[in-house]
Amino acid sequence: MPALRIVLVFCTLLLPLLMQGQQQRDSVLNRVITVNASNLPVTVILDKITSGYGIFFSYDALLIDNEQRITLQAENLTVEEVLRELFRGDQYRFLGKNNHIIISDREEGTAIHPRDTLKNKPYFEISGKIRDQETGEALSYVSISLADRPVGTISNADGNFLLKLPLEDKRDTVIVSTVGYARMKKLAGEFRKEEVIDLQPVSVKIREIKVKAVSVTEILGNFREKIRENYASGNQLLTGFYRETLKQDEEYINVSEAVLEILKAPYDAISRNDKVHLLKARKSPEVRPFHWVNFKLQGGPRTIIMLDVVKTMETFLDPGFADYYHYSVQQVIWYKNHPVYVIRFRPVKGANIPCFEGEMYIEKESYALLYARFALDDAGLELTGQSFIIKKPGGFRVKPLFVRYQIDFSEFEGLWHLHTAHASIAFKVRSRNDRVNSVFHSVSDLLVTEVDQTDLKRFPVKDLFSVNDIFAEFTQDYDEDFWENYNIIEPDEDLQLAIRRFSPSADRNKEMNEQIKP
Repeated sequence: MPALRIVLVFCTLLLPLLMQGQQQRDSVLNRVITVNASNLPVTVILDKITSGYGIFFSYDALLIDNEQRITLQAENLTVEEVLRELFRGDQYRFLGKNNHIIISDREEGTAIHPRDTLKNKPYFEISGKIRDQETGEALSYVSISLADRPVGTISNADGNFLLKLPLEDKRDTVIVSTVGYARMKKLAGEFRKEEVIDLQPVSVKIREIKVKAVSVTEILGNFREKIRENYASGNQLLTGFYRETLKQDEEYINVSEAVLEILKAPYDAISRNDKVHLLKARKSPEVRPFHWVNFKLQGGPRTIIMLDVVKTMETFLDPGFADYYHYSVQQVIWYKNHPVYVIRFRPVKGANIPCFEGEMYIEKESYALLYARFALDDAGLELTGQSFIIKKPGGFRVKPLFVRYQIDFSEFEGLWHLHTAHASIAFKVRSRNDRVNSVFHSVSDLLVTEVDQTDLKRFPVKDLFSVNDIFAEFTQDYDEDFWENYNIIEPDEDLQLAIRRFSPSADRNKEMNEQIKP
């Protein structure tokens, strides 16, 4: 039972875009049409093509300047030639399938970079803070990536980011993008130090002349049938950054981080597990010892990769558990330069297994899963109960408050791969005799920074990180230059304050201050 397996595994863990696809010369792009338009907006011309030839279009409304009027006399040209006349320049990409054409921006990036991009090369940094233009609020999990190569990172909880690039990339365009906001483009070399970037909120709904009525059963069926086409059928070697934090009430009591390699087994090889090898890791000295609850949670980076719900075929994707869920198609939006179905799901009443509620984005043409967020509902938390805790002192009551997960995928060389994974779990700890009433909250994040096809079949057994290992037991000082030229997720402000307390320099300063006191 996948859900129960994942719940029981994750419970042992305090857990947790450059489009390179080639233009598809589908028959719809090669159809010959005639279009005569005089001083009309692009959208009206597209409507005329739809009504005259039964060809339907989807596109991000931000791509088209509807104030501009165009005159076009096109006699017996292919649809692709007509679109090239309508959309001047090389920044557009046309993807045709059946009678449907997707118009997208060719310069949308992915947050990955090829192996050895930075190693042993001089590099420069761009950094800053990303905010909502209207409210001034920080925007987290924003993609900051190169337009012409798959290189990038994401912003932290405070909207801050740091991206390390080779010097030869200074003339490349950087794209800042996230769902619900207009993309920003700028040359990498033109970024000011600690630049503030304000993104304009926009509607994420796409302009679509016709939306085909489709059932969730059909969408999920197509998703499962096309896994081999949409995801890697060979081994992949991923390099990523992993961070695991633990708070007791409002105070950090542990921070652990690592750069790791993930050997991804083919997606159609369900019986083969992914493997994790730590390249570099560090752990903070504890700010204070675990109070009241003596539990250690296992798995760390080995377990967070099991959030890859496509590989594990979680219950809300597994046809064997379809009767346990209620699904609904909410809308079609534009996400990562693709039109996607937004599908919400929740457990049916009386489900007697741990089930999730949440939403997922499935690409409208390829049926690839691009994003999912999901959490245990109240009934699921009740069913899992104390299985979240390995051990606790006698007389203590430990109750899970919430269990939330998030995962997304990015495209590289025509296939989708794991990009980020996020997990957030909270426990309430009480003891009447000891007058204890405390909340433990853990957050874990994984960012994949490199993707490589590989012939490697396995890591040496001695180098493997297993689900039984305690990641927080890996120890290393918090020196400022520890990560060198690796791309990482910047720590947010609260975490930076905690790290300063962890650092050896902070300890030395404290000792010096103690010595000079009168």
